[in-house]
Amino acid sequence: METYSYVNIFETKGLEYLLLMCFLVLLIYFVRYLREPGGKE
Repeated sequence: METYSYVNIFETKGLEYLLLMCFLVLLIYFVRYLREPGGKE
């Protein structure tokens, strides 16, 4: 019984780039939220 499965790294590039772009956009909004003076209540 073989448990090794071959994964082509080039097949997942699209998903990885989408996740990276979402992370960067959320990071920018998070930093802007933290730097906002006064804070919203």
